Amino acid sequence: MATSPVISTPSPGRLLAPGLGYVKRKSAEHQADMWNEALAQDAVLGPSSGFKVGVSERDVDGLWMLVWIPLVHP
Repeated sequence: MATSPVISTPSPGRLLAPGLGYVKRKSAEHQADMWNEALAQDAVLGPSSGFKVGVSERDVDGLWMLVWIPLVHP
């Protein structure tokens, strides 16, 4: 049985969860979009937190990691 990852508290650049890295950037972007959709209504981790899930630069292992990024409001 698979378990859900433990999601970190939103903070700029913090990993969403340990081990959520992807070989292809397109895969990471797709997963970030899916996380944002799933968290859209969450009062703590959703947009009301001031953050969304994004994709970092490649890490030392060449993986694209999911991280918290601040929402930019005009």
